[in-house]
Amino acid sequence: MIDDLKAMAIFAETIKRGSFRAAAKSLNLSPSVVSYQITQLEQRLGTALIYRSTRKLSKTAEGEVLYKHAIDMLDNAQVGINKVSGHDVATGRLIITLPGSLSRDDLSRQLVEFSKQNPGIHLQCIYSDDRHDLIADGIDIAFRMGSMPDSTLNSKKLASKQRTLACSPEYYKMHPEPKHPRDLTSWNWLRHDLLPNHRELRKKGHKPYQVEIKGTVTANSAEAMVEFAILGLGISTLSHWLIEDELKDGRLIRVLPDWEAAPIPLYAVWHGNITECSNTRRLLDFLQNY
Repeated sequence: MIDDLKAMAIFAETIKRGSFRAAAKSLNLSPSVVSYQITQLEQRLGTALIYRSTRKLSKTAEGEVLYKHAIDMLDNAQVGINKVSGHDVATGRLIITLPGSLSRDDLSRQLVEFSKQNPGIHLQCIYSDDRHDLIADGIDIAFRMGSMPDSTLNSKKLASKQRTLACSPEYYKMHPEPKHPRDLTSWNWLRHDLLPNHRELRKKGHKPYQVEIKGTVTANSAEAMVEFAILGLGISTLSHWLIEDELKDGRLIRVLPDWEAAPIPLYAVWHGNITECSNTRRLLDFLQNY
């Protein structure tokens, strides 16, 4: 029974991380030991628990049943340890990914506070505007901006982030002064490759206007788009928290200041099977009022 419990814990971590290698890294074991433990468990049970492929792992029907019980087992064990120890000290690793533009956002400051309150958690932050595969890359929580496609993952909207339509003064002077968003269709738009080829602008008392945008440059970095705009390459709806200083010192100017760019939603995305005392749940609860 003890061997089965150990193997169940390794099996649960493997499913959570999406690969033997990621589970081995999390558990400080070798991938061969992880694979051996699960294979031995399958042989003792007389059934396959995992479909193995070169790209990723997935649970069999029997694996799905056992995984739920393994998660419950680990959750109850952690609760018992916490009660006996007299305090609830979180330990382990928590891997998150978030857009690079949020390195200067309140979310990063919240992560700092979370880490100070939970020094036992090793918080690994991956700042990237590319969207990672949570299962394949062993990510616990992803923070994503923009629309959310249908997914088996859980998600929650945390905030709406302000964007500002801006360009450099030099680029602005190259065009007739715009009176309406329709006047911007011929401007060179700097585009983020994760966002659609249109921008919605809003003015109080008017219907929202959708501008179909065209441009010669696409980037996967919000910071790069800001730099391109400062250098006079074009116009863009830029993350407001990234350009406040540039607007103040005149390196960038607002275009059609009576029109507001539609805010972009910020979501937290995580795996469906998490426990109440997991580090994932701990961070999600911490961010309740973000």
